[in-house]
Amino acid sequence: MKHLYLFIIGIALLSFTSCGRQQQAKSVVKEFMDRQLHKADISYLDFSDVDSTHAITDSLVQALRHRAPSGLQYEEPKGRSLIFIRAKYTEGDDTLSATFYMNSNPTGIVAFKDN
Repeated sequence: MKHLYLFIIGIALLSFTSCGRQQQAKSVVKEFMDRQLHKADISYLDFSDVDSTHAITDSLVQALRHRAPSGLQYEEPKGRSLIFIRAKYTEGDDTLSATFYMNSNPTGIVAFKDN
């Protein structure tokens, strides 16, 4: 019975942690789009769940940064695994989507791509 309580507490803690990371990632994306991409007059439709990826290499990060507008400030990648979140939003009459890559502790954008 004691193990069951520990298991339930562990699941609850993981749930709270992932919800916190999800909200933090959304905030980082919104701030990046507002301050870096100057997209303040947009409406967010949906955000995907935060997920992790090992497929993003340093050379791919550099390629994504090269395709983006110049003059953007990025956070440097830390570790071998990044997390990502997709944002779906409207700008005027257009419905757009972008994927944002961050370190596992989402404090800034490492790279992004328009979908």
